[in-house]
Amino acid sequence: MNRTASALAIALCGAVAAGSAQAQVAGESVGIVEPDAAVGSDLGQSFATRHAVFEPRAYSQLPGWSYDDFSGAIDGMRQSCSALRRKPVWQALCADFDAAAGADAAAMRAFFERHFYVYQVMSPERVPTGKLTGYFEPLLDGSRERDAQFRHPVYGMPQDLLLLDAGQAQARTAWLYRDGNRLRAGSPGDGRSQEYEIAMEGMAAGVRDKRYRVRIDGRRVVPYWSRQQIEQQAIHAPVLAWVDDAQRLYSMQVQGSGKIRLKQGGLVRLAYAEQNGHPFRPRVTRGSTPDMALAGIKARGLVAGGSAGAGQALRPDPKLPAAVNDEVARMIAALKGGGTPPPRPASPPPRPAAASTASAPSAPAAAGNRKEIDAIIAALKGEAPPPPPRPVGSAGGSAAGRVPATASAAAPASYGGGVAGTATSPHAGGTTGIPDPSYVFFRSIGDGPEGPIGALGVPLSAGRSLAVDPRTTPLGAPVFISSTEPGGDGPMQRLMFAQDTGGAIRGSVRGDFFWGFGDTAGRLALATNDSMQMWLLLPRQQPINAVATQGMRLRGSARQQLPDCVIADPELCVEDGDGD
Repeated sequence: MNRTASALAIALCGAVAAGSAQAQVAGESVGIVEPDAAVGSDLGQSFATRHAVFEPRAYSQLPGWSYDDFSGAIDGMRQSCSALRRKPVWQALCADFDAAAGADAAAMRAFFERHFYVYQVMSPERVPTGKLTGYFEPLLDGSRERDAQFRHPVYGMPQDLLLLDAGQAQARTAWLYRDGNRLRAGSPGDGRSQEYEIAMEGMAAGVRDKRYRVRIDGRRVVPYWSRQQIEQQAIHAPVLAWVDDAQRLYSMQVQGSGKIRLKQGGLVRLAYAEQNGHPFRPRVTRGSTPDMALAGIKARGLVAGGSAGAGQALRPDPKLPAAVNDEVARMIAALKGGGTPPPRPASPPPRPAAASTASAPSAPAAAGNRKEIDAIIAALKGEAPPPPPRPVGSAGGSAAGRVPATASAAAPASYGGGVAGTATSPHAGGTTGIPDPSYVFFRSIGDGPEGPIGALGVPLSAGRSLAVDPRTTPLGAPVFISSTEPGGDGPMQRLMFAQDTGGAIRGSVRGDFFWGFGDTAGRLALATNDSMQMWLLLPRQQPINAVATQGMRLRGSARQQLPDCVIADPELCVEDGDGD
């Protein structure tokens, strides 16, 4: 934590415990927190960050804690220890875990109760309920070489994608020099720096590392290419493989990992390497047309319209035309069950005479959209080839993502390498019509029985690894969740481990459940979309980069100055202003 944040923490020190009431003091709304009768000497102290409130709880207050099969949590804890045991707080804890790992469920439960305080995670407004979604590791078909069928490139890390610390992007100009893939602060006359204009055009720095994803354009530092720009030109990046389905590739980018079955034989297993820095904006948004129901392909943490709509899952919306909701429902049903989509009614129900039909598609357009969606469903089920991509700028494309036809004139030279070993063409893969500006780059990893590599740098454990917002849930920490079984109404209550992140996983009570590899995992992931409560387990000796809040009133202006991360960590969650 920097000195300013430390001074603020000292100045604000006090507490907020469970339970909340609203008061009006001098015209300003203030959250007043009452002490929790359950708080005892063996519990931690309540605290808050900018994004969440954390209230101490007894393990007996966790629904289903005493019934979880803790033998299933051993692999997840082992992976967290492999990443964290070098940190002082975790050394003795992980050594004790190593000794207890072969014990029965009761002994494992006692291990966690002995070493961790437990806190219920709530929003800044003290709402304890959030959203749980699911993701998985998909399988795609691909080739080492490009041909008429396999024409969509899977890119590795681009050579010209650079990282710029948020603090260096505040001024209009800066003296910088390149150090690997980092742009670092320099000075005039040091022999290695140049003065650049900083033109980030409203982009946001990464949540976890507080860095922008940029490129150098002459003497300007600008955002890295958007998805639409990447699709319309060659970029300086290795091609790891070529795939036959742009929509499945997009799904793999959203999941963050996957496998490609090569027609020449063998598999290419891919893990997340980097992202282009643009916001994650999946296809389903308020006001979407039926063809945008394509986002029914299970997108990891699928939300509507980026951060402003975080937590809004794909489901019928009463504010949209009935035809749109019909197609969304058909898409969900087909992808969930893998069976035949339910039939559409022969004619739409009558609308009130006063209702406006300006936003509804015309009959020919609607019929065309339905045909395209039927083709997409068939392609996803392996019953037909994918429909041809729609060019950028046609119906369903994003106006903000359009690129002038002359953009390719300034494209960098073709670059080859990686598994594919072939050079990209001036229009590698062609445009797909996917409006999401974000784009994920991959790296090849060895295949094996273990899960894909998550943001913590360790293999994910199916059914026990959770993708989280690293600001409110420290990576590596155990997390207990209470939700509903996917596709059912029974409880799903278990100990998970925060080992991954995701572009749409934002918020205080927010998780993305990793289900594993393949079609069955995909169906479970698609069906996982429900409310959730979560409890964070922190080592009892862990210093917390937050403000103790017992008996304290937090005004809005004070909350804005609270720390960003629960635990400031240069590897796992960089505090605001602490980037180097």
